[in-house]
Amino acid sequence: MDSPESKHNRNISRSSRPRSSTKGPLDDPNDPLRPEGISQPENTTHAGGYTGASFTELDPLAPDDLPQTLGKDLSFLLRYDVYHSLSQVDIPHTLRSEFIGLTSEESLSSCLGTLERLLTEGHFLLAAYLSGTILTSSLISSTDIKMIFSLFYTRLACLELSGNTIIAAQESKALEDLSSTFYYVDQVPGASDTENEQKHPNHPRHIVPWPLRVLAVRLQSIGFGDSRRGIGGLYEIGIEARREIMRPNLSSVERNIWKERLSDLGIRTVNALIEMGDLSAARRSLHSLETSGPCETTKLRKALLFLLIGDIDAAKEIFGGSDETGNGIFNPLLSMAEGRYDEAVTEWQSLLENVPKGPDTAIVSQNMALCLLYTGRLNEARQILESLVHGGQSFGGLIFNLSTVYELCSDKSGPLKAGLVDLVAKEPATGHTNLDRPNADFKL
Repeated sequence: MDSPESKHNRNISRSSRPRSSTKGPLDDPNDPLRPEGISQPENTTHAGGYTGASFTELDPLAPDDLPQTLGKDLSFLLRYDVYHSLSQVDIPHTLRSEFIGLTSEESLSSCLGTLERLLTEGHFLLAAYLSGTILTSSLISSTDIKMIFSLFYTRLACLELSGNTIIAAQESKALEDLSSTFYYVDQVPGASDTENEQKHPNHPRHIVPWPLRVLAVRLQSIGFGDSRRGIGGLYEIGIEARREIMRPNLSSVERNIWKERLSDLGIRTVNALIEMGDLSAARRSLHSLETSGPCETTKLRKALLFLLIGDIDAAKEIFGGSDETGNGIFNPLLSMAEGRYDEAVTEWQSLLENVPKGPDTAIVSQNMALCLLYTGRLNEARQILESLVHGGQSFGGLIFNLSTVYELCSDKSGPLKAGLVDLVAKEPATGHTNLDRPNADFKL
Protein backbone atom coordinates (compact mmCIF):
# COMPACT_ATOMS: atom_id res chain seq x y z
CA MET A 1 0.00 0.00 0.00
CA ASP A 2 1.26 3.45 -0.87
CA SER A 3 2.14 5.72 2.01
CA PRO A 4 0.16 8.96 2.41
CA GLU A 5 3.16 10.93 1.31
CA SER A 6 3.56 9.01 -1.91
CA LYS A 7 -0.17 9.13 -2.50
CA HIS A 8 -0.14 12.90 -2.56
CA ASN A 9 3.00 13.01 -4.66
CA ARG A 10 1.27 10.85 -7.24
CA ASN A 11 -1.64 13.28 -7.37
CA ILE A 12 0.76 16.16 -7.83
CA SER A 13 2.53 14.52 -10.75
CA ARG A 14 -0.73 14.07 -12.66
CA SER A 15 -1.43 17.78 -12.63
CA SER A 16 1.80 18.89 -14.31
CA ARG A 17 0.12 20.85 -17.13
CA PRO A 18 2.06 23.90 -18.36
CA ARG A 19 0.36 27.20 -17.51
CA SER A 20 0.30 30.22 -19.79
CA SER A 21 2.37 33.14 -18.58
CA THR A 22 0.19 35.76 -20.30
CA LYS A 23 -3.41 34.46 -20.20
CA GLY A 24 -5.20 32.60 -17.46
CA PRO A 25 -6.98 29.33 -18.27
CA LEU A 26 -10.32 30.97 -17.43
CA ASP A 27 -10.02 33.11 -20.56
CA ASP A 28 -10.52 29.93 -22.56
CA PRO A 29 -14.10 29.91 -23.98
CA ASN A 30 -14.22 26.18 -23.18
CA ASP A 31 -13.68 26.82 -19.46
CA PRO A 32 -15.40 23.84 -17.76
CA LEU A 33 -16.32 25.94 -14.71
CA ARG A 34 -18.24 28.53 -16.71
CA PRO A 35 -21.99 27.79 -16.83
CA GLU A 36 -23.59 27.81 -20.25
CA GLY A 37 -25.18 31.07 -21.27
CA ILE A 38 -23.27 33.15 -18.69
CA SER A 39 -21.00 35.79 -20.16
CA GLN A 40 -17.93 37.09 -18.47
CA PRO A 41 -17.93 40.74 -17.34
CA GLU A 42 -15.34 42.99 -18.91
CA ASN A 43 -14.16 44.43 -15.62
CA THR A 44 -14.42 42.95 -12.13
CA THR A 45 -12.31 45.49 -10.31
CA HIS A 46 -13.48 45.56 -6.71
CA ALA A 47 -14.66 48.67 -4.93
CA GLY A 48 -15.72 49.69 -1.48
CA GLY A 49 -12.38 49.07 0.20
CA TYR A 50 -12.34 45.26 -0.04
CA THR A 51 -8.70 44.18 -0.01
CA GLY A 52 -8.98 40.42 0.50
CA ALA A 53 -6.85 40.60 3.63
CA SER A 54 -9.31 38.40 5.53
CA PHE A 55 -8.15 35.36 3.55
CA THR A 56 -4.86 35.37 5.46
CA GLU A 57 -6.58 35.30 8.87
CA LEU A 58 -8.49 32.01 8.71
CA ASP A 59 -6.71 30.35 11.63
CA PRO A 60 -5.25 32.50 14.45
CA LEU A 61 -3.06 29.60 15.62
CA ALA A 62 -1.64 28.67 12.24
CA PRO A 63 2.14 29.02 11.80
CA ASP A 64 3.00 32.61 11.01
CA ASP A 65 4.81 31.72 7.81
CA LEU A 66 4.69 28.72 5.49
CA PRO A 67 7.39 29.39 2.88
CA GLN A 68 7.94 27.53 -0.36
CA THR A 69 10.98 25.85 1.17
CA LEU A 70 8.60 23.44 2.93
CA GLY A 71 8.41 21.50 -0.30
CA LYS A 72 4.64 21.11 -0.06
CA ASP A 73 3.12 21.18 -3.54
CA LEU A 74 -0.68 21.53 -3.55
CA SER A 75 -1.16 21.11 -7.28
CA PHE A 76 -3.72 18.40 -6.57
CA LEU A 77 -6.09 21.14 -5.32
CA LEU A 78 -5.63 23.28 -8.45
CA ARG A 79 -6.88 20.76 -11.01
CA TYR A 80 -9.99 21.46 -13.07
CA ASP A 81 -11.45 18.01 -12.44
CA VAL A 82 -11.65 18.66 -8.67
CA TYR A 83 -14.34 21.31 -9.07
CA HIS A 84 -17.89 20.81 -10.29
CA SER A 85 -19.73 23.17 -12.62
CA LEU A 86 -22.23 25.33 -10.77
CA SER A 87 -25.64 26.35 -12.05
CA GLN A 88 -28.41 28.75 -11.03
CA VAL A 89 -31.17 26.73 -12.63
CA ASP A 90 -32.62 25.94 -9.18
CA ILE A 91 -32.69 29.61 -8.17
CA PRO A 92 -35.72 31.80 -8.98
CA HIS A 93 -34.97 34.05 -11.93
CA THR A 94 -35.49 37.24 -9.91
CA LEU A 95 -32.79 36.20 -7.43
CA ARG A 96 -30.16 35.25 -9.97
CA SER A 97 -26.96 37.26 -10.31
CA GLU A 98 -24.29 36.97 -12.95
CA PHE A 99 -21.35 34.71 -12.16
CA ILE A 100 -18.13 36.71 -11.97
CA GLY A 101 -15.22 35.31 -13.94
CA LEU A 102 -11.63 36.43 -14.41
CA THR A 103 -9.77 38.25 -17.12
CA SER A 104 -6.09 38.02 -17.97
CA GLU A 105 -5.48 41.57 -16.72
CA GLU A 106 -6.66 41.00 -13.16
CA SER A 107 -4.37 40.60 -10.18
CA LEU A 108 -4.82 38.21 -7.30
CA SER A 109 -5.52 41.05 -4.84
CA SER A 110 -8.27 42.38 -7.09
CA CYS A 111 -9.90 38.95 -7.31
CA LEU A 112 -9.71 38.46 -3.55
CA GLY A 113 -11.31 41.87 -3.02
CA THR A 114 -14.19 40.90 -5.29
CA LEU A 115 -14.56 37.58 -3.48
CA GLU A 116 -14.57 39.37 -0.12
CA ARG A 117 -17.34 41.65 -1.36
CA LEU A 118 -19.48 38.71 -2.47
CA LEU A 119 -19.09 37.10 0.95
CA THR A 120 -19.98 40.34 2.70
CA GLU A 121 -23.15 40.68 0.62
CA GLY A 122 -24.21 37.06 1.10
CA HIS A 123 -23.78 35.84 -2.49
CA PHE A 124 -22.42 32.48 -1.39
CA LEU A 125 -23.00 30.57 -4.63
CA LEU A 126 -21.25 33.31 -6.60
CA ALA A 127 -18.42 33.28 -4.05
CA ALA A 128 -18.07 29.51 -4.40
CA TYR A 129 -17.82 29.88 -8.17
CA LEU A 130 -15.22 32.64 -7.97
CA SER A 131 -13.16 30.67 -5.42
CA GLY A 132 -13.01 27.76 -7.86
CA THR A 133 -12.02 29.97 -10.77
CA ILE A 134 -9.20 31.56 -8.78
CA LEU A 135 -7.92 28.16 -7.66
CA THR A 136 -7.76 26.90 -11.24
CA SER A 137 -6.21 30.07 -12.65
CA SER A 138 -2.59 31.03 -13.17
CA LEU A 139 -2.87 33.57 -10.33
CA ILE A 140 -2.17 30.93 -7.69
CA SER A 141 1.15 29.22 -7.14
CA SER A 142 0.96 25.57 -6.15
CA THR A 143 3.22 26.33 -3.15
CA ASP A 144 1.12 29.23 -1.83
CA ILE A 145 -0.15 27.02 0.98
CA LYS A 146 -2.09 29.50 3.10
CA MET A 147 -3.95 31.08 0.19
CA ILE A 148 -4.87 27.76 -1.41
CA PHE A 149 -6.30 26.36 1.81
CA SER A 150 -8.15 29.59 2.52
CA LEU A 151 -9.77 29.64 -0.92
CA PHE A 152 -10.55 25.93 -0.75
CA TYR A 153 -12.25 26.43 2.63
CA THR A 154 -14.24 29.34 1.19
CA ARG A 155 -15.32 27.17 -1.73
CA LEU A 156 -16.54 24.30 0.48
CA ALA A 157 -18.19 26.52 3.09
CA CYS A 158 -20.04 28.58 0.48
CA LEU A 159 -21.25 25.47 -1.31
CA GLU A 160 -22.68 24.20 1.95
CA LEU A 161 -24.27 27.56 2.81
CA SER A 162 -25.91 27.74 -0.63
CA GLY A 163 -27.45 24.28 -0.30
CA ASN A 164 -24.88 22.37 -2.37
CA THR A 165 -23.56 20.14 0.41
CA ILE A 166 -23.29 17.06 -1.85
CA ILE A 167 -21.04 18.92 -4.29
CA ALA A 168 -18.93 20.20 -1.40
CA ALA A 169 -18.65 16.66 -0.04
CA GLN A 170 -17.38 15.35 -3.36
CA GLU A 171 -14.84 18.14 -3.74
CA SER A 172 -13.58 17.69 -0.17
CA LYS A 173 -12.33 14.22 -1.11
CA ALA A 174 -9.48 15.91 -3.02
CA LEU A 175 -7.81 16.53 0.35
CA GLU A 176 -7.59 12.76 0.88
CA ASP A 177 -6.24 11.75 4.30
CA LEU A 178 -5.72 14.87 6.41
CA SER A 179 -3.93 12.81 9.05
CA SER A 180 -1.15 11.84 6.66
CA THR A 181 2.40 13.01 7.25
CA PHE A 182 2.13 15.15 4.13
CA TYR A 183 0.10 17.70 6.06
CA TYR A 184 2.52 18.01 8.98
CA VAL A 185 5.73 19.97 9.37
CA ASP A 186 8.29 18.99 11.97
CA GLN A 187 8.82 22.53 13.19
CA VAL A 188 7.53 26.02 12.69
CA PRO A 189 9.36 27.80 9.85
CA GLY A 190 11.76 30.51 10.80
CA ALA A 191 13.69 28.48 13.36
CA SER A 192 16.35 31.16 13.50
CA ASP A 193 13.89 33.39 15.35
CA THR A 194 14.76 32.82 19.02
CA GLU A 195 11.45 34.18 20.30
CA ASN A 196 9.53 31.94 17.89
CA GLU A 197 11.55 28.93 18.99
CA GLN A 198 10.74 29.55 22.63
CA LYS A 199 7.06 30.01 21.90
CA HIS A 200 6.74 27.01 19.58
CA PRO A 201 9.40 24.36 20.19
CA ASN A 202 9.97 21.69 17.60
CA HIS A 203 6.91 19.48 17.32
CA PRO A 204 4.67 18.38 14.43
CA ARG A 205 2.36 21.17 13.26
CA HIS A 206 -0.55 20.71 10.89
CA ILE A 207 -0.45 23.07 7.92
CA VAL A 208 -4.21 22.95 7.20
CA PRO A 209 -6.24 25.70 8.95
CA TRP A 210 -8.40 24.39 11.77
CA PRO A 211 -11.75 25.53 10.28
CA LEU A 212 -10.99 23.61 7.07
CA ARG A 213 -10.01 20.48 9.00
CA VAL A 214 -13.25 20.51 10.99
CA LEU A 215 -15.38 21.16 7.90
CA ALA A 216 -13.56 18.48 5.89
CA VAL A 217 -14.24 15.82 8.53
CA ARG A 218 -17.99 16.18 8.07
CA LEU A 219 -17.93 16.64 4.30
CA GLN A 220 -15.61 13.69 3.67
CA SER A 221 -17.83 11.42 5.76
CA ILE A 222 -20.68 12.39 3.43
CA GLY A 223 -18.57 12.16 0.29
CA PHE A 224 -17.25 8.69 1.12
CA GLY A 225 -20.64 7.54 2.42
CA ASP A 226 -19.15 6.55 5.78
CA SER A 227 -20.67 8.26 8.81
CA ARG A 228 -18.29 6.46 11.16
CA ARG A 229 -15.42 8.11 9.33
CA GLY A 230 -16.77 11.45 10.53
CA ILE A 231 -16.94 10.30 14.16
CA GLY A 232 -13.40 8.94 13.97
CA GLY A 233 -12.12 12.11 12.36
CA LEU A 234 -13.61 14.30 15.10
CA TYR A 235 -12.06 12.11 17.81
CA GLU A 236 -8.71 12.22 16.02
CA ILE A 237 -8.48 15.99 15.85
CA GLY A 238 -9.94 16.12 19.36
CA ILE A 239 -6.95 14.14 20.63
CA GLU A 240 -4.68 16.65 18.91
CA ALA A 241 -6.55 19.57 20.49
CA ARG A 242 -6.22 17.99 23.94
CA ARG A 243 -2.51 17.46 23.36
CA GLU A 244 -2.10 21.13 22.44
CA ILE A 245 -3.92 22.21 25.60
CA MET A 246 -1.47 20.19 27.70
CA ARG A 247 1.59 21.92 26.27
CA PRO A 248 3.26 23.91 29.07
CA ASN A 249 4.56 26.71 26.84
CA LEU A 250 1.17 27.90 25.55
CA SER A 251 -0.04 31.40 26.31
CA SER A 252 -3.37 31.78 28.10
CA VAL A 253 -4.99 33.10 24.91
CA GLU A 254 -3.85 30.12 22.87
CA ARG A 255 -4.92 27.66 25.55
CA ASN A 256 -8.40 29.20 25.69
CA ILE A 257 -8.74 28.91 21.93
CA TRP A 258 -7.84 25.21 22.06
CA LYS A 259 -10.30 24.67 24.91
CA GLU A 260 -13.07 26.29 22.88
CA ARG A 261 -12.15 24.09 19.92
CA LEU A 262 -12.26 20.95 22.04
CA SER A 263 -15.65 21.91 23.45
CA ASP A 264 -16.95 22.58 19.95
CA LEU A 265 -15.74 19.16 18.78
CA GLY A 266 -17.70 17.52 21.60
CA ILE A 267 -20.93 19.13 20.41
CA ARG A 268 -20.17 18.24 16.79
CA THR A 269 -19.55 14.61 17.76
CA VAL A 270 -22.96 14.39 19.44
CA ASN A 271 -24.58 15.97 16.40
CA ALA A 272 -22.87 13.42 14.14
CA LEU A 273 -24.16 10.58 16.33
CA ILE A 274 -27.69 11.98 16.07
CA GLU A 275 -27.38 12.14 12.28
CA MET A 276 -26.31 8.48 12.37
CA GLY A 277 -29.43 7.64 14.37
CA ASP A 278 -27.46 6.40 17.38
CA LEU A 279 -29.43 8.32 20.01
CA SER A 280 -28.19 6.16 22.89
CA ALA A 281 -24.56 6.98 22.15
CA ALA A 282 -25.51 10.62 21.62
CA ARG A 283 -27.18 10.75 25.04
CA ARG A 284 -24.17 9.19 26.77
CA SER A 285 -21.82 11.59 25.03
CA LEU A 286 -23.94 14.59 25.98
CA HIS A 287 -23.99 13.58 29.64
CA SER A 288 -20.18 13.31 29.61
CA LEU A 289 -19.67 16.78 28.08
CA GLU A 290 -18.62 19.48 30.51
CA THR A 291 -20.34 22.86 30.25
CA SER A 292 -18.67 24.59 33.17
CA GLY A 293 -17.48 28.13 32.71
CA PRO A 294 -19.02 31.28 31.26
CA CYS A 295 -19.68 29.88 27.75
CA GLU A 296 -23.46 30.15 27.63
CA THR A 297 -23.56 29.24 23.94
CA THR A 298 -22.14 25.78 24.67
CA LYS A 299 -24.76 25.25 27.37
CA LEU A 300 -27.56 26.20 25.01
CA ARG A 301 -26.21 23.98 22.24
CA LYS A 302 -26.08 21.07 24.67
CA ALA A 303 -29.63 21.77 25.89
CA LEU A 304 -30.93 21.93 22.31
CA LEU A 305 -29.34 18.57 21.51
CA PHE A 306 -30.98 17.04 24.59
CA LEU A 307 -34.32 18.36 23.37
CA LEU A 308 -33.60 16.97 19.92
CA ILE A 309 -33.12 13.43 21.23
CA GLY A 310 -36.08 13.75 23.59
CA ASP A 311 -34.26 13.87 26.93
CA ILE A 312 -36.23 16.79 28.36
CA ASP A 313 -35.23 16.20 31.99
CA ALA A 314 -31.54 16.39 31.12
CA ALA A 315 -32.15 19.59 29.15
CA LYS A 316 -33.85 21.16 32.19
CA GLU A 317 -30.87 20.36 34.42
CA ILE A 318 -28.47 22.41 32.30
CA PHE A 319 -29.98 25.80 33.11
CA GLY A 320 -31.94 24.85 36.21
CA GLY A 321 -33.48 27.89 37.84
CA SER A 322 -30.86 30.38 36.75
CA ASP A 323 -31.77 33.76 35.29
CA GLU A 324 -29.24 33.64 32.48
CA THR A 325 -30.17 35.03 29.08
CA GLY A 326 -29.98 31.56 27.61
CA ASN A 327 -32.59 30.44 30.11
CA GLY A 328 -34.99 33.02 28.63
CA ILE A 329 -34.61 31.42 25.22
CA PHE A 330 -34.65 27.90 26.59
CA ASN A 331 -37.95 28.14 28.51
CA PRO A 332 -40.21 28.70 25.46
CA LEU A 333 -38.27 26.04 23.55
CA LEU A 334 -38.97 23.65 26.40
CA SER A 335 -42.66 24.52 26.25
CA MET A 336 -42.68 23.76 22.54
CA ALA A 337 -40.91 20.44 23.11
CA GLU A 338 -43.59 19.47 25.62
CA GLY A 339 -46.42 20.54 23.31
CA ARG A 340 -47.50 23.55 25.41
CA TYR A 341 -47.76 25.95 22.46
CA ASP A 342 -50.12 28.46 24.14
CA GLU A 343 -47.61 28.94 26.95
CA ALA A 344 -44.78 29.15 24.43
CA VAL A 345 -46.56 32.01 22.61
CA THR A 346 -46.75 33.96 25.86
CA GLU A 347 -43.10 33.26 26.67
CA TRP A 348 -41.87 34.26 23.20
CA GLN A 349 -43.95 37.44 23.38
CA SER A 350 -42.51 38.28 26.80
CA LEU A 351 -39.01 37.71 25.50
CA LEU A 352 -39.60 40.10 22.59
CA GLU A 353 -40.94 42.79 24.92
CA ASN A 354 -38.33 42.54 27.65
CA VAL A 355 -35.10 41.84 25.76
CA PRO A 356 -33.51 44.54 23.55
CA LYS A 357 -33.69 43.90 19.85
CA GLY A 358 -30.73 41.95 18.53
CA PRO A 359 -29.70 39.50 15.81
CA ASP A 360 -31.95 36.80 17.32
CA THR A 361 -35.12 38.90 17.23
CA ALA A 362 -36.22 37.56 13.85
CA ILE A 363 -35.76 33.94 14.99
CA VAL A 364 -37.71 34.58 18.19
CA SER A 365 -40.55 36.17 16.20
CA GLN A 366 -40.57 33.26 13.78
CA ASN A 367 -40.76 30.76 16.65
CA MET A 368 -43.73 32.65 18.10
CA ALA A 369 -45.42 32.56 14.69
CA LEU A 370 -44.95 28.80 14.52
CA CYS A 371 -46.53 28.39 17.93
CA LEU A 372 -49.47 30.49 16.75
CA LEU A 373 -49.73 28.23 13.73
CA TYR A 374 -49.82 25.12 15.92
CA THR A 375 -52.62 26.64 18.00
CA GLY A 376 -54.73 27.40 14.91
CA ARG A 377 -54.13 31.16 14.79
CA LEU A 378 -53.08 31.08 11.16
CA ASN A 379 -53.73 34.72 10.27
CA GLU A 380 -51.65 36.00 13.20
CA ALA A 381 -48.79 33.70 12.24
CA ARG A 382 -48.95 34.94 8.66
CA GLN A 383 -48.89 38.59 9.72
CA ILE A 384 -45.78 38.10 11.86
CA LEU A 385 -43.88 36.24 9.17
CA GLU A 386 -44.83 38.75 6.48
CA SER A 387 -43.81 41.66 8.70
CA LEU A 388 -40.34 40.12 9.06
CA VAL A 389 -40.00 39.80 5.29
CA HIS A 390 -41.18 43.37 4.73
CA GLY A 391 -38.66 44.46 7.34
CA GLY A 392 -35.80 42.85 5.43
CA GLN A 393 -35.20 40.16 8.07
CA SER A 394 -35.88 37.03 6.04
CA PHE A 395 -33.82 33.85 6.16
CA GLY A 396 -34.19 30.36 4.72
CA GLY A 397 -36.30 28.82 7.48
CA LEU A 398 -38.62 31.82 7.68
CA ILE A 399 -39.23 31.83 3.94
CA PHE A 400 -39.98 28.11 3.95
CA ASN A 401 -42.42 28.48 6.85
CA LEU A 402 -44.20 31.44 5.25
CA SER A 403 -44.53 29.47 2.01
CA THR A 404 -46.10 26.67 4.05
CA VAL A 405 -48.55 29.15 5.59
CA TYR A 406 -49.49 30.33 2.09
CA GLU A 407 -50.25 26.75 1.12
CA LEU A 408 -52.50 26.39 4.16
CA CYS A 409 -54.23 29.71 3.54
CA SER A 410 -55.08 29.36 -0.13
CA ASP A 411 -55.56 26.84 -2.91
CA LYS A 412 -53.72 29.27 -5.17
CA SER A 413 -50.51 29.74 -3.24
CA GLY A 414 -48.38 30.04 -6.39
CA PRO A 415 -48.92 33.81 -6.88
CA LEU A 416 -48.33 34.41 -3.17
CA LYS A 417 -45.00 32.58 -3.36
CA ALA A 418 -44.05 34.47 -6.51
CA GLY A 419 -44.76 37.72 -4.70
CA LEU A 420 -42.61 36.50 -1.83
CA VAL A 421 -39.72 35.94 -4.23
CA ASP A 422 -40.05 39.52 -5.47
CA LEU A 423 -40.04 40.86 -1.92
CA VAL A 424 -36.94 38.89 -1.00
CA ALA A 425 -35.18 40.07 -4.15
CA LYS A 426 -35.62 43.68 -3.05
CA GLU A 427 -34.02 43.16 0.36
CA PRO A 428 -30.68 44.87 0.97
CA ALA A 429 -27.57 42.70 1.07
CA THR A 430 -26.40 42.25 4.65
CA GLY A 431 -24.18 39.17 4.44
CA HIS A 432 -26.04 37.44 7.27
CA THR A 433 -28.11 35.18 4.99
CA ASN A 434 -27.70 33.50 1.64
CA LEU A 435 -29.01 35.68 -1.21
CA ASP A 436 -28.74 32.90 -3.80
CA ARG A 437 -31.77 31.08 -2.41
CA PRO A 438 -32.98 27.97 -4.24
CA ASN A 439 -36.57 27.22 -5.28
CA ALA A 440 -36.83 24.75 -2.41
CA ASP A 441 -36.79 27.60 0.12
CA PHE A 442 -39.96 28.95 -1.47
CA LYS A 443 -41.45 25.48 -2.01
CA LEU A 444 -41.61 26.19 -5.75
